[in-house]
Amino acid sequence: MNSAKALRGSARTAVRKGGLILTSAFTLSFLVNVLRLVGPFFMILIYDRVLSSRSVETLVALLVLVIGLLLVMGVLDYARKRLLARFGAQFQEQMEQTLITHSGRNHVFQHNKAKPAVGLDEVDGLRGFFHSGTLIAVFDFIWAPMFIAVVFFLHPLLGWACVGGIGVIALLALIQAVFMGGRRERAQAASSSVNQLKNVLIASRDTVRSQDMGVGYHPRWQGARNQARDESIALRDWTAWFETLSRTAAMVVRYLVLATGAYLTLQGALTVGAMVAATFLVTRILGPVDRFFVQIPRMFEARQHWKKLNRILANRAAELEDDYAEQPGSQHRLVLQNVSVRSPITNEMILRSVSLNANAGEIIEINGLSSQGKTVLLETILGMWEQNVGSVLVNGRHTKRLTDTEAQRIFGYAPEAPGFVAGTIEENISGFELNPDPEAVGLAARRARMHAAITSLPDGFKTVIDPRGTCLSMFERYQLSLARAFYHEPQILLIDQLDSDMLVRIPRKLKQTLTALKEAGTTILLTARDTLNLDYVDRRFELKDGKLIEMRTSVASSNQNRKLADKEQVAATAEKRPHVSVVRSSDEADTRKVARR
Repeated sequence: MNSAKALRGSARTAVRKGGLILTSAFTLSFLVNVLRLVGPFFMILIYDRVLSSRSVETLVALLVLVIGLLLVMGVLDYARKRLLARFGAQFQEQMEQTLITHSGRNHVFQHNKAKPAVGLDEVDGLRGFFHSGTLIAVFDFIWAPMFIAVVFFLHPLLGWACVGGIGVIALLALIQAVFMGGRRERAQAASSSVNQLKNVLIASRDTVRSQDMGVGYHPRWQGARNQARDESIALRDWTAWFETLSRTAAMVVRYLVLATGAYLTLQGALTVGAMVAATFLVTRILGPVDRFFVQIPRMFEARQHWKKLNRILANRAAELEDDYAEQPGSQHRLVLQNVSVRSPITNEMILRSVSLNANAGEIIEINGLSSQGKTVLLETILGMWEQNVGSVLVNGRHTKRLTDTEAQRIFGYAPEAPGFVAGTIEENISGFELNPDPEAVGLAARRARMHAAITSLPDGFKTVIDPRGTCLSMFERYQLSLARAFYHEPQILLIDQLDSDMLVRIPRKLKQTLTALKEAGTTILLTARDTLNLDYVDRRFELKDGKLIEMRTSVASSNQNRKLADKEQVAATAEKRPHVSVVRSSDEADTRKVARR
């Protein structure tokens, strides 16, 4: 419950922690904008005081003062940009830690996601918003009325001309946004298609090359690139048109203010210095206003990121607050309660009301033909599949409440088709730990009966492998997968499709390893297509059509039946052998009779 409270509203908490930085940046923005008034006042003094008095000393003094103030303004401008960059980095660090720490098993490394946890993309978007200069444009826009007030002070007619220019720029920005027509979305989708093809090539380079699939890949690539280029050009043409109109409108307003000031000067209502200063002030006003309207789409994007991030945090907090019918102090290590899982593609049921109670120190074998859901069952226990109905409890706790760190200490998984990360054998066995324990790595390798094979390599445990483990045989890949599953001393060990070669090549060593883990209290689930006939398995189930059925026949009796079947087969083979009759000749028979006499 405390974790849920801490998680809910953690984004606002992260912003509040950086409140001092934001306040400092806002204050510095005020000082920077005040110092920007130095230029217009300098012009007024030059035209109205220095030129009329012809005082060189006053000119030099004003010039030195202005240069000093401009240097201070430059330092303050640099400081506020650095402060906002620090604020964005601090926000990102706190939110990443919160998301990764409190992410459940279903939220970590989701399919088709480039980040390790849900919400990190939104955090990156917000950090970019804080760091990109959009907040600078917002702060400058907030202080723009100060410059407008100065222009109104010089003369109201000049002020209204300036306000009219701002209205024109705002109208252009509104027209651009309203009639965008999905151009930005189409350009982003086309760019995403190109990136997706890049990822396909990176992940399947060997397959594309070995199967000569480049013939089909190249046209796809070229078509996606052409579409991305065309959509990008269309978007750029649209935005460039309005950017040009906006800049043209700013120039027209600037010259309009200058002409109006000249007219007022001719009428004696304005000095020459005030006329030049008003023209300069209009530039200072329209610049921040134009930048603000340009950044409006990015502000809406950041708003969407903020809403989505808070929604993710609220959903995770709701999950932590729900009791999930937990069973504190449960006597079972692993409990599956009416678990049902649907295929995300066909929406058909893969698992149908699967229930299972597994105790500590118990070995369970699950058999079933292909496409019956054995792998899905194990991955559902791991939290890789979302249950439509039912729940999975480990030590009385719902697996959705387990963090990634907790799950790492509980589960060990050896998949049917092992995959690895591009790195050393040591890194793969240790699960990419920052500081792996060499003794634990060696012990895991010994349990998988692979230590000798690894140490015989030139680089030993520092040998670098690719994600497919192409330098290893299929048997060695499976051994390495088992070593990785053994490394963290898991409470629950899941072995999918136990390699038949292990039963042939190292049956006794495999038995020693599994029985040692069993005696240590590890719960072991084995899946296989056919019955493994292991005498140390406690219970056996069959998974058929998504339903888990316990086979009541004991393993010992099944072994006896297998031996009896073997004997019957030998007897049947003997019966089928052809009978050879020996026919002796009559001469040979007479000879034997004489010998007997």
